[in-house]
Amino acid sequence: MMKRLHYFSSFCKTVYFTRSPHPHYASLLFAVLPYSDSATAAGAASATGKHMFMVQYLVDSCGFDQEKATEASKLLKGIQSRQQPDSVLAFLKSYGFDDASVKKLLLYSPKCLLLDVEKTLAPKFRAFEDLGLSPSDIVQLVWSNPSAIRIKHERTVPKIEFWQGLLGSKDALVKLFKRNRTILSYSIEKKIQPNLELLRECGLDGPKLTSVLRRAEEWGVPRTSGMFHITLRTLLMVSPEKFKMQMELFRSFGWSEDNFVAAFQKCPTFTHGSLTTLQRKMEFLKNEVGYASSFIAIRPILLKMSLESRLIPRHRILATLKSRGHCESDYKVTAYMMASETKFVEKYIIFYKDRYPDLSELYASLKHTNTSDSGLQ
Repeated sequence: MMKRLHYFSSFCKTVYFTRSPHPHYASLLFAVLPYSDSATAAGAASATGKHMFMVQYLVDSCGFDQEKATEASKLLKGIQSRQQPDSVLAFLKSYGFDDASVKKLLLYSPKCLLLDVEKTLAPKFRAFEDLGLSPSDIVQLVWSNPSAIRIKHERTVPKIEFWQGLLGSKDALVKLFKRNRTILSYSIEKKIQPNLELLRECGLDGPKLTSVLRRAEEWGVPRTSGMFHITLRTLLMVSPEKFKMQMELFRSFGWSEDNFVAAFQKCPTFTHGSLTTLQRKMEFLKNEVGYASSFIAIRPILLKMSLESRLIPRHRILATLKSRGHCESDYKVTAYMMASETKFVEKYIIFYKDRYPDLSELYASLKHTNTSDSGLQ
């Protein structure tokens, strides 16, 4: 009996210590836990009480819904009172974080509530201020790049210094934070420096380099993207004036500016073509093949293909097969245009050679005639 009273006393202290704003949690704990004189029952009661405390804290103080709070509380088992999380929230709000930005940060990384204000957060934010960032800049940095609050400032600060030096201004740096939410998690040595070396090999440095980098980002291609090298090469080859003329050309075919940008992000090199070549391809794909402008916009690789040696011959072969009652399912998709030459010949020439021996000669004639008639790619 004395043993049971001991465990009951311990349990009551646990419930009191959590100071839950909902008294029914205590009855809930009694209902969940069977009466037992084992130490396991008391330990389970204590753990459950702490868990329920954090769930309710996240709901009441951080704006979480019940489901998210329950999930996040599993990562916060080390918190046993309001003192620790309250100190983190107070610190963040002292820098201007509003409820929405705090919630977003904690949804991304609930463990931020475990950070020590004096040993971790304060030194990190002071380091940001030493770089010339204002409190509002810091809020934008952390809000856009939540990983910044978890990564040690000894690793974060050199990356911020690098980008600020490269871009040349704090305003450009803040814009970079907004555009790329993972920028501080990437390695400068492995990801960024190789790109810069490429540009410098092309004779770009200083203000000119900064200008090209900004243009690439304006097109929506972050430095960490696998397409960044291709985009940079394109920006070196195609002048802003040519881009404007191309946008006007595609607008005449029904593209919006968003269509052009989306196409550029997918396949920057389609802009290498001359205005005349691009116009001929669009006219052929729209008027003869029957593709809608929006269809071409989301498949800009079509504009990279040779009109004479690929687009025209392949379309004519498919049109011939369609007139003979074949290839209905393939006719309105780009599969036959995207296939390698070997696969195309196997599927659409060799496969039908017994029934239509003329296809091989027709295909060869089309490729020869179109290539001979035009020197254009």
